[in-house]
Amino acid sequence: MTVVSGEAVQLVQSKTDQEVIDECLRCLRNMFPDEDVPNPTNFFVTHWHKDPHALMAYSYIGIGASGEAYEIIAESINNKVFFAGEATNRHFPQTVTGAYLSGIREAAKICT
Repeated sequence: MTVVSGEAVQLVQSKTDQEVIDECLRCLRNMFPDEDVPNPTNFFVTHWHKDPHALMAYSYIGIGASGEAYEIIAESINNKVFFAGEATNRHFPQTVTGAYLSGIREAAKICT
């Protein structure tokens, strides 16, 4: 899995899926010149920048902040309003896995 972030996002937004893959492979091959980096057998390139609701956003903890912030964001309100999402998962932030697991966590709270 590869995540393109920072200034590189703007570089790949206008590229085709194949151009994105080629660029990622070029970077990998430059990083590991003594390794045989094979072409992928399959790939999927997301285009979050085209989704007006996503805009490629994800959570992060600022400099000097604590990971405890994820737990604070996840706190329910009077056991009536529950929060899920990658920004509420301290162990898997910025990931679909984190979002999924937080949904399971909150569903379990609601069911008990």
